[in-house]
Amino acid sequence: MSPDFEELVGTDLDPAERARLERVHELLIAAGPPPDFTPVVEPAAQLVELRPRRRRGALVAIAAALAVALFAFGAALADESTTSAFPEPISMEGTAAAQSASASLEVLDSDAAGNWPMTFAVEGLAPAASGRPFELWLTREGELGALCGSFRTDETGAAVVPMNAPYDFSEYDGWVVVEEGSETPLLTT
Repeated sequence: MSPDFEELVGTDLDPAERARLERVHELLIAAGPPPDFTPVVEPAAQLVELRPRRRRGALVAIAAALAVALFAFGAALADESTTSAFPEPISMEGTAAAQSASASLEVLDSDAAGNWPMTFAVEGLAPAASGRPFELWLTREGELGALCGSFRTDETGAAVVPMNAPYDFSEYDGWVVVEEGSETPLLTT
């Protein structure tokens, strides 16, 4: 026996809505109940064990790609936001002790604390025979005044090194490069 339409919907319906619902009710009764469904269960011996998914490698690859993208984005922002404190890089020439050497120093704008970030690039300065590093100094009246950083060159005599000068440049009159422990200039402005 099918359910009575009046019991299902009641009597307080809009005539158009009532007619629509009655048509649907008649179609459902005409269609009849769904056939019985009995799932087929295969014996356990025929089940195939699936291999576990390998997600760790994919997650590592995604994390590495994200890290590279963030690094590139940060480098692009840093490249756009840094401007030079001096209109042109400061050039340095080799002295008699290092005639074939030359260098340039790009001083960027200082930060809020008064640190002046710099990029020092040198060519033709063979590694020190003593094995000691070289040092970049600010000078005052020809004397070493303030150390800006130490560096080593590769076998071709080249290096590009980030450095810092937390000093007031107006107190100094030049720049020199010396071997650590020496006051003999190898490069000078």
